Amino acid sequence: MLLKTDYSAPRPRPSARRVRALALTTALALAGCGDDAGAGPRRPAAPTLRADAPAAPRLAPPSAPVSRIESTDLWLDLIAQRPSAVTTQDGQLVIDLGIPQARKHLDLAGASPWRLAAEVDGVAAGILLTQSGALDLPLDGELSPALHPDRDGQPALALALTLRALAPGQSVTVLWQEQVLAHLTLGTSWERRTLSLPSKLLLPGENRLRLHFKRLGAHDGRSAAAAVQRVEVGPREQITGAPRPARPPYRVDDRDPTAPQILMSPGTGLTYYVRPPRRARLRVDARGRGSLEVLISTDEDHAAGRPPAEALKEPLRPAGKRHELDLSGYGGMPLRIEIRAQSGEADGEAVLRELAVIAPRAIPIDHRQRGLVRDLYVLALEGARPDDLFGADRVRLPAFDRLARESLLFDHAYAPAPWAVPGHAVALSGVALPAHKTIRGTHVADSHVTLTEHLDRSGYASLAVSADPDIFDPGASRGLGQGFERVITLVRSASQRSDASAVVAAIIAEAQRRPQPRFIYAVVNDPQPPYEPPRALQGDGVRPDDAPLPHLTHLWIGRLRAGKITPTKAQLAYLRRLYRGELQVIDEALGELIAALERSGDLDRSVIVVVGLHGQEFYEHGGGGHGHSLHDEILRVPLVIRAPDLLAPGRVSAPVDLLDLAPTLADLLGLTYPSEWQGESLLPVIDDPQPAPRLIIAAMGDGSRAAIVGDAKLILGSGRGLEAQRFFDLEVDPLEATDRLSAGGIALRIVRAALAWELAEEGHWRRARWGNGAALRTTFALDRGM
Repeated sequence: MLLKTDYSAPRPRPSARRVRALALTTALALAGCGDDAGAGPRRPAAPTLRADAPAAPRLAPPSAPVSRIESTDLWLDLIAQRPSAVTTQDGQLVIDLGIPQARKHLDLAGASPWRLAAEVDGVAAGILLTQSGALDLPLDGELSPALHPDRDGQPALALALTLRALAPGQSVTVLWQEQVLAHLTLGTSWERRTLSLPSKLLLPGENRLRLHFKRLGAHDGRSAAAAVQRVEVGPREQITGAPRPARPPYRVDDRDPTAPQILMSPGTGLTYYVRPPRRARLRVDARGRGSLEVLISTDEDHAAGRPPAEALKEPLRPAGKRHELDLSGYGGMPLRIEIRAQSGEADGEAVLRELAVIAPRAIPIDHRQRGLVRDLYVLALEGARPDDLFGADRVRLPAFDRLARESLLFDHAYAPAPWAVPGHAVALSGVALPAHKTIRGTHVADSHVTLTEHLDRSGYASLAVSADPDIFDPGASRGLGQGFERVITLVRSASQRSDASAVVAAIIAEAQRRPQPRFIYAVVNDPQPPYEPPRALQGDGVRPDDAPLPHLTHLWIGRLRAGKITPTKAQLAYLRRLYRGELQVIDEALGELIAALERSGDLDRSVIVVVGLHGQEFYEHGGGGHGHSLHDEILRVPLVIRAPDLLAPGRVSAPVDLLDLAPTLADLLGLTYPSEWQGESLLPVIDDPQPAPRLIIAAMGDGSRAAIVGDAKLILGSGRGLEAQRFFDLEVDPLEATDRLSAGGIALRIVRAALAWELAEEGHWRRARWGNGAALRTTFALDRGM
């Protein structure tokens, strides 16, 4: 077997052995080791992987780390979610571009054409830096189009724009759902212009308003087209009547940063879009003068023209009162929840001291024994699909079956990109893809502390073995080898192997030479074109006409992707059969690794991780292979962690991604992790029977993105128009066959708002401090001045 070995360290640092010695010396001193502490640290001898090794005592059967149960009710703190709340005033939808909260309504893009909260002639407004900019507006609740049919041939709803030109002779085309509403000529002073909204253009839920200006001017030394202060939508009589004075939608009392309060002026409404768990309740603790209303509606209500249900309407008391409203009747459906303050007094005010969705939950107390020395084995699979490894319709995979029985499976794990290198970068660095500042996510900077380096400093001997020559190639300068004491790349040739069994053989041979604890990172790429498993694993079927020979499948897939081939069902079944044969090769190798660890007595003293970097497409969306789309057959990956006495076998249904893998592994091994890592440990999610919503983001090099919250998935193409967006409900449409963008409703609003916040901080988002876009922590709004 040809071995290409890279021993060079990526940057100057103390030797791994010296760092481990210092770490162990410190640990012994802190433990109070008496006279033995001065004798110098010693590692336990490395057990060899020999067949005749004596059997080590087995640990107790895997069990949940629970000795008692902690009950908690809080599911989602809505006061912390206030940046995502849509505001209404006197029944009108109001978008104030003079405040940063308007970000949730902007057209989703990494580099937004809008600059919010800018000052123009003493007025806070949004500046449009290009000729065209769009906003996404929800029309629902009491503004559902079905509740406002045309009357006497006149539209019942209208739009008001408060804006001014930043270029002389400016004109603007106003479009609704990309259909022209009007052409307006603007002056350079503030104007409020009103337009009727024809009912045939209105959708229940998300609607797009686009402003396209004729020319660019300048503001503060930068090109700019116009300043927009407010956008209002409401009944035509109100919009075209005398304008009401603009006022802030709410104020925040954050004297106690751990428990901020929202102060709402009369007529103000805060609308939240959530999909609460079953048996949920809405807890409201409010005081003040006037009254408080809670209105609840669903997508079905909005489509059918039913007004929102009045869940609460009570006078406010100066001393305050807590209410708990039952949401269980909605059965976990997406909900629109509006909190509205009313008062006959101009200075009346409602103070929300608590606003939260709660649900009865029992979370186990974490008593994991993290102090034990454990080896860490990570088997990184390029091209493996979870449905072919663990689904019902698959070939026999005994090693994966055993792993599934003894491990924790994540049913909805996602890769950060549709090809391997970004996945390795995110998994090893704990830093999101944009922070690596690469075209295709191909470089981890020296300044990033990788999982390998962190484990090295904690006393781990490390080894990487890869069948993919592109991952650790020194000439590519990807930075993925940082911290590894040795990197072995298996080079495939006509006479030598680089399949999964060869990778495992190299691991077993090298592990004998390394002291414990060990970190082994193995890269396997068998299930990628060409699909060329051994003949015995190619199945019994006959190769269809015009189907490629196994060693030529990569060329055939390239022609398919280029549109030169329209495959038949027989050809696709044949291709899938070869692919599954490659998975059987991996299964045999996994079985060899498990058997070797059993013989040495290390199996139950090790943490074993099987993680995918991307999947494969078999013409589900007109393509093949990977790297060219953001659909689930490519982004969904297997993630399995076997950690006896740390994780009980079972399944996790909450969506997760590889950004949290390094923090989770460090946590399992009893290590704190670097503050610059942007992910966080998944152990709280694992222990929580009803975790709060999570936002998952994946990206391609052309700017395309996929955003997932629960079963809702939004794909953004590289363009900015509605034609570049697709929306899917994965619960009813797991194959992503039907675009539901026009009927996205509440679920679409949830995803768009969540993605807006993380795009605003792209490359800098830290989950440990800010949560995620779908479940913000209090610190996010405070840090952002909201």
